[in-house]
Amino acid sequence: MMLPAACATTSFHNTSLITPLHNQPRVEVAEINLHEVSPAMEEFLDRYVPIDDSKDRKAWNLVWATTDANVLGFNYDPSLTHPSTETFSERSGNCLAFSTMLVAMAKNRGLKAWYQEVEIPPQWHSVNNTLLVSKHINVVIEGNRDEWVVDITGKLEQSARKIKRLPDKAALAQYYNNLGANALMQEQLPEAHAYFVKAIETDASLSFLWSNLAVVYGRNQQESDAKKAYRQALRLDPGNANAANNLYMIYEREGDLDSANKYKRIVERHRKKNPYYLYYLSSLAFDEGRYRESQEMLRKAIDLQGSEYRFHYGLARTLAQVGDMAAAQASLERAVQLAPESAWTDGVIQTAPSLDNLPALPE
Repeated sequence: MMLPAACATTSFHNTSLITPLHNQPRVEVAEINLHEVSPAMEEFLDRYVPIDDSKDRKAWNLVWATTDANVLGFNYDPSLTHPSTETFSERSGNCLAFSTMLVAMAKNRGLKAWYQEVEIPPQWHSVNNTLLVSKHINVVIEGNRDEWVVDITGKLEQSARKIKRLPDKAALAQYYNNLGANALMQEQLPEAHAYFVKAIETDASLSFLWSNLAVVYGRNQQESDAKKAYRQALRLDPGNANAANNLYMIYEREGDLDSANKYKRIVERHRKKNPYYLYYLSSLAFDEGRYRESQEMLRKAIDLQGSEYRFHYGLARTLAQVGDMAAAQASLERAVQLAPESAWTDGVIQTAPSLDNLPALPE
């Protein structure tokens, strides 16, 4: 299943589409004040961003103090989603965590600040059989004469296709969504369901929240509820490829080919941009002895995401099958360079891998 992060503009909320999880405990999600400022944050601001300074001076000082490694010393960690106070105390977090901390600080000093959703080419990651699509958020801080765009990565995305101002409630919904995604990756379905529902209650206009909720229903064998949520996602955003893809797979699995064909065009267009889907197709081709075709798909996958060791490892297997041992060895060495420690400890890559007997990779 794919777990996307995207946005929509239409507001539509039908509470009848949200149903409890069958045979699962109910989990309550506490309200979060995303822009809370702790006493420690107040002390930091009083020291570096005096409240009596001009707006331009305060804005500049805030940007400098929070981005200078020798002052706040923030560590970017894409896996951590925290509210503002915890982000400050830990000095670490992802782009959303950093942005919420910065907006909270700016508002505390009487400055206007808002989130920006930066649409960049999709970045796919596979975690525990879940495909994640990364998006990016940064912050704009307004002074009297100037505006400062602050990005935790330290750079503005040159590949950005579109930048959109994000309301505070949408940022809060994305906060709950991130926690839901973390829970889902750990197969904690009740927690994931609770966070996605909370996100929808915060901002029901976001299409990806409904498709993420649908993933939870699907994993809990509630396919009827999953289909309703996916269809809601598509009502909000007809271009939601992840919702269309998952609906297509459900209908195809059920043998309802008429319904599946409704989504086929959307699915095929976007699957070609998904390196993990190409990897899946290459595995099918390999198992059927179509090694040249498998090789072609893996090369396309590597063009899209060259840092994924499994793609290079798979390519080594296909190249070995067609007798191109030099290229196979090069691909194998690249896979070994990129492989995380878990690939070794789990036995996915052998300590001394041999081209004569490369084991198959897990799906």
